[in-house]
Parts: sequence; C-alpha cells; structure tokens
Amino acid sequence: MKQVFELTKRNMRLFLRDKATVFFSFLSSIILVALYFLFIASLFMQGFEQSDSGLSSSDINFVVYLQMMAGVLILNSLSLSLGAFITAAKDFETRRVDNFLLTPLSAGKLLASYLLGGFAVSFALNALTWCGAALLIGILTGQFITAATLFTGLGVLAAASAISGAIMLLITAVIRSSGALGVISGIAGTFFGFLCGIYMPYSELGEGTAKFGSLLPYTHLTIWFKQVVLGDAFERLSITGEWREILLDEIFSAENLGLAGLDISLPVMLFLCGVFGVACLTAAFVVLRKRMRRV
Repeated sequence: MKQVFELTKRNMRLFLRDKATVFFSFLSSIILVALYFLFIASLFMQGFEQSDSGLSSSDINFVVYLQMMAGVLILNSLSLSLGAFITAAKDFETRRVDNFLLTPLSAGKLLASYLLGGFAVSFALNALTWCGAALLIGILTGQFITAATLFTGLGVLAAASAISGAIMLLITAVIRSSGALGVISGIAGTFFGFLCGIYMPYSELGEGTAKFGSLLPYTHLTIWFKQVVLGDAFERLSITGEWREILLDEIFSAENLGLAGLDISLPVMLFLCGVFGVACLTAAFVVLRKRMRRV
C-alpha cells in the first residue's frame, strides 16, 4: 500500500505542476460559466420574470447559480480526471512504465496508483470549488444552502469522480497519445455540456437530444446534483406545485429522463451508471495490462 500511496502522490504532483494541463482541464467549465454570465443566466432570469414568480432578483440568482454550478462541477469531474491521466499516457510514451516494472512494483499497483491519482485530483479540486461556490453564491444572493445539502453535494461529486475516473482511464488506454488527450480534455466538457442539458434545457434542444443524452452517465449525475441543490432552494423559497415541476422539467432539465424514452427511475439509472463505470474500469485494466506486457 505504501508503494501505491507514494505513486499516487507522484501522479497528483505531476498533474498539479503542469499549469497548462490544469488550465485546459478547467477550460470547458470556464467557458460554461462565461456563457452563463454573458447570456444564458439572463435567459433564465427572463423566464422567471415573465412567469411573475414573485421572487426577488437575488432569489432568482440563487436558484439559477446553484443549478449552474451543479452542471459545471459534473463537467469538472470529467475533464479533471482525463487531465490527470495524461501523466499515465506520458509514462507509457516515454517508456517510464518499463522502469517501474523493473522494480518489485506490480502492474496492478501501478494501475491502481493512476486511478487513485485521477480520482483524488478530480474530487479534491471539485470539492474545493463546490464549497467556494456555495459560499460565494450565499454572499452574492443572501441565501445559503444547508450543511446537509453541502455534504450531500460532496457525496454526488465523489460518485461522479469515481465514475469519471473509470471512463477516462479507459479512454486513456485506448487513445494512448498524451497530446490527443489534452485536446479531448479541453473540448469534451463543452461537447457534453450540450448533450447533458447543462448549457441549454432539453425543452429547447428537442426530444432527440434528450433521448441521446439519456445514454450518457453524466446526464443522470447532473440531474441528481441539480435535484439535490434545487430541492434545498425550492424549499427555502417556498416554490411548490406546478411551478416547481415546470422549473425542474422545462427550464432546468432536472427531471428524470429514464433511458432512451423508457421510464426508469433515477436511482436505477444511477446504479446503471455505476455498473457502466465498473465495466469501463475492467476494460481499461485489461487493455493497459496488455500494453505493459509489450513494453
């Protein structure tokens, strides 16, 4: 375990020292936040104002910014995990893996260190961002989420980081090129932002996009996180009944989608996301072990 721990620390340090990789890992989230402040948030504000919700501008901002951060942080789990695995790709490219395997270190422990490093980086940076965002939103709007919501959000981010780590490790095993992974890390979040209903609600994107988006684990993780934070906001602002359902379904795309039009509950979909993550992790280990035998 000490070997795995030390290698995990080494992988995390290499990622954090590479400022360009860290920046591009956050690029899709930066783009999303910029788009929200430039025009997407104003569209949500107009929807509230036209509905005569009776909420103040601060209260509306509280709801809009919370659901925005839910989407941003789920995208972060994707891009940060992939960015962290660039270290693994470089180790294979430079044949540093050969040196590791000449020591008593086993292939399984080496792969575990890469996986744990990706998870730790993704979760730690996301957790810090989530706590900072919750505090900043509270200061700007005068409304603060409860401690229960804050910690539940950390649980959602841990699950998202674990599933993302498994998926991104498989992509790393298949792509191989660290340069290509860097490009994917920079643009993947933007691409998934549309498919997962984060940039725009599915009511604007169409039923076909919603069905396709329901095939992606990040869609259901985003819905889960949005339901957690919006449940707190709606209770605090006394948003109930039909207006609550309109916000969840039509405006924020936070209603359960099921799977490709099939009515499957969100807990089941989240379980299937976990199963998919395990399958990706298993496939990644098989592919990477084969590559290690060739080095």
